[in-house]
Amino acid sequence: MSIADMERARHAEERGAILHALKQDYSSRMTSVRALARALDLTGHAMRPEGLQFSLTYLAECDYIKIWRAEELPGWRADRMNDTHGDTIVFARLLARGLQLIDGQVAADLSVIF
Repeated sequence: MSIADMERARHAEERGAILHALKQDYSSRMTSVRALARALDLTGHAMRPEGLQFSLTYLAECDYIKIWRAEELPGWRADRMNDTHGDTIVFARLLARGLQLIDGQVAADLSVIF
C-alpha cells in the first residue's frame, strides 16, 4: 500500500467518524463544529481545523450533511473584529442521505469508511 493510498484511507475513516459523530446528535437542529471537533478527539479521530473544514465541505457536496458558514448566520458582519472568516463552517447537521449511508441503505461510498 502506497503512502497516497494510506492517506486516502485515513481521510475516508475521518469522514466516517464525522458522520457517526453527527449521528449521535441527529435529533438536534445543528451541531457546532467546535463540539464536533471535541467529539472526534474523544473517539481518537483528532483532526486539524483545516482538515475538518475540508471534510465537512466534501460531505456537504455529497449531500450527506448540511453546513452553515459564519457569513450565513444572523449577526455576522465582515467589518467586525473577530477570528472567524465568513467562509468558515461553524455548524453542521447529518441529513437523511448521510444516515442512510451509515445504515447501509444506499450504495457504499469508497471515500467514506465506517
